[in-house]
This record gives sequence, structure tokens and C-alpha cells, in this order.
Amino acid sequence: MKKILSVLLAVTLLTGLFAVTSLAEADGGAVRMLVAVTGGKDAEEMALFAQALGEATGLTIEMEKPADYNTTLMQKLSAGESYDLIYLNADMYMNLVQQGALTDLTDFISASEILTNNVPPSEWEDLKVDGRICAGFNKRELHIVVNLNKVMLEAAGIDYKAVEPTLDGYYQTFKALRAANGSPDFYPFNTVLSQNWDLQPWMSAAGLKGGVVADEDGLTYVPYATDAAAPVWEWFKKLYDENLLDPSSFVDGTGDMRNKMNAASRLTAVDVDWAAWVGLHNANAAAGGVSTQDYEIVSLPGCRTPEGAYRLRKGSASLFAVPVNASNVEGAVKVLEYFATQEGGLLLSLGIPGHDYTVDNDGNYTLTEIGASHAMDHGAPVPIYTGFVNPIGLNLGVEEALTYIDYAGIETIIANENDYKSIVGKWAISMVRGEIGIPEGLAAMRSELVAMGICQK
Repeated sequence: MKKILSVLLAVTLLTGLFAVTSLAEADGGAVRMLVAVTGGKDAEEMALFAQALGEATGLTIEMEKPADYNTTLMQKLSAGESYDLIYLNADMYMNLVQQGALTDLTDFISASEILTNNVPPSEWEDLKVDGRICAGFNKRELHIVVNLNKVMLEAAGIDYKAVEPTLDGYYQTFKALRAANGSPDFYPFNTVLSQNWDLQPWMSAAGLKGGVVADEDGLTYVPYATDAAAPVWEWFKKLYDENLLDPSSFVDGTGDMRNKMNAASRLTAVDVDWAAWVGLHNANAAAGGVSTQDYEIVSLPGCRTPEGAYRLRKGSASLFAVPVNASNVEGAVKVLEYFATQEGGLLLSLGIPGHDYTVDNDGNYTLTEIGASHAMDHGAPVPIYTGFVNPIGLNLGVEEALTYIDYAGIETIIANENDYKSIVGKWAISMVRGEIGIPEGLAAMRSELVAMGICQK
């Protein structure tokens, strides 16, 4: 990643010299976008989505949605290919800002009544690097929660609201789920241990926050690598030793985890995921004709902290940025403005008018069969517009999940987040498998994190 970005910087320093000239000579109505989650579900729908976005903004929209997005993005930017908007997650954003590869949008944002009034100020604050902002929003990121299959819990004699919010309380729940399910392929709990992005509800039991934090002297450290985290890692090891943790958690990605949680497979009963996924699981099941008597996902906030509260993680921003060699900065900003409106939020959630939903003469919205299968997610299950109203209502379970958002906080954005995840995940897997003792594993984790420049101690 760093080597690619070094090449990218060299390219953008050259292409940036021609950015102003390109803006003057380009078709002012064309905006070229490279997207990951935004748009239609297939090539035909991508064209319909681009058409709808173009008609709404008065622009000619070109959208590309590659399968291997991160790799494709770096290859295209390193080759100097010009896009007006590119989709980024938080660590990619930080890397590209540091490389000088993104257009400073601070003045555009402050001059836009839509962007200043329709987006919560706190969201913009999270994007500032040295006081400047180099991206706008695709959607509002929510927070992670514990997802539970309510039907499986009831079959095991458990009321999910009565689950004790402690590590032992969840351990007892997993044991009961295992006893009630005779399938050899079923494991009560699945997680993405190699990426360790979904551990916060459990680390809350030790009062720890994910990512990198600073101590009272300003020295940075990783809480998950401290000795205070040992009881949580011991809990994970106990789950693995007793066949309560899916061993595929060592290699599974988020897609694998979600597939095992969905109504079609039901190979797990508990995981940790974004609040929106509570509703997406339920909506996908309903679209497939599965009733709530057979399948329903509910949510909990995980384990209480030693002080008696909860500590969850709020998602880092889901962004669209303008590369320095973009041909149409003003057009790109116009798209960002549209995404921050009620109408733009409808396109990003419900989808394409006449295709995903219809509106009758009385203003009633109805999802089509196709729209129902898309679960009101075309890039933003929850749009960034602070006043957005979904005319159909939230997917089943999301309203409950949103009640936990006050417990959530954003982690500090770090440019080398992939290294952080890789190191913590590697040693976590070794400790949980029993290949190394917990104290020794934590010491090795800390040592490598410091050596890689992720933290200071």
C-alpha cells in the first residue's frame, strides 16, 4: 500500500499541474465516479442509477463499480487515470491526504448551504486533517452491535433481553445455543478475528477502546494489546476450546460471517456487525419469503464496562473524495450536495424511482419486488442528511439497534490501519488457538506494533 501510494504521489504531482487546465477544457456537465457500495446491484442497474443521478443533478454521470475495489482504485490512480469522485474508507482517506493526492474541499463545503446545514458538524470535524477537509459523505456510518438470531435463542429457552451483559453471560448463552442445535456445522458465535474490527462489544467488559489512544503523557498505545485485555482474550480462547467459536473465524471475512448469519444458512446465531445489518438480514429474509416466526435478527450492546455503561464503536466515515487531477471539481461537489438531501438520500437508500419503488397519487411509497430484494440499500441504508425521513420506514430491527448509538464513539483514524489490524489479528489468532500464552502473545503484539510505528509503547 505504501509503495503504491509513493508512486501515486509522484503521478499526482505531475497530473495536478494540469488540473486547472483540464477543468476549463472539460465538458462541465460530466462527472466520472469510481464507486464501491453506491449504485445498482448489477451492470443494468448501475446504468439506471447513473441515469437517475444525472437527471437529478443535471450532470452526465459515469459510474464504475469494480469487484476488487481497493486494488483497482490504487492501480487506476497510480496510472494517473482521472476521476472526479472516488469512494474511500477512513484509512484510505488519511493515506491519500498525507500523500497530497486529494483536492482540498474545505472552501467548497463552507460555501455550500446544503453541505454546512444538512450534515451534522461533528461529522465534518471527524474528517479534518490539519484543519482541512478533503472529502464529502456517501452515507452516515452507524455503530457496531451484537446481532442475535432471536428464533434460535428462543429455541434454546433464552429471552435475548435477559442475556447478562457480561463475558460469562454470553458464554452461558453460547453454551445453551450449542446444546439446542444438533448440526455439526453450527457454531453459536462467529467473528472476523483476523481483522479484529468487531471486538469492541467484548473489550467493553475490560473498559477498553479499540484502535490507538494516548495516555496522560501523550504516549500512544493499543488498548487491545495491554495486559488489561488479557481476560477478554482468555474468554475467546475458552470459546474456541469448547467449540463455541467458529474456527473459521480465523480466516473468515465479513462476507463469510454474514452469509453464515443469514436466513438461508443459519450456521451461526451471534455475531457483531453494523447496526444497519440487523435490518438488512431481516429485509433479505422477508424478501425471500421467510417469516419472523422462522427467522429474526435482534441486537444488544454487548458487555457492560466496569463502570456499568457500554462501549461501542462508531463507524469511520464512508466517503467520496475528489482526486487532485479531477476534471470537474464543481460537478463533483454538486453530487456531494445531492447526496446530502432528502431526494439524494432516497436514491441511496430506497433506490431508483420506478424500478425499486413507486409513489402513488397520494404520496404513498411502495417497494417493488426488486426493491424489496435490495433491502433499501443502494449505498446508504442511513443517508448522511440529518433530516432524512425514510417514507417506508426502517428495516425491522434497526430502530432498536439505534437506541445503542449513544454508547458509541469513533476511533482515531490512523494511516497505517491495515498494519494495525494485521498485527493485532495475527497475535490474537495465535493466543486463541493456544499457540502462545496470553501474556507472551500480548507482549509480542505490543513489540511489533511499536516496531511498525503504529504506537509508542
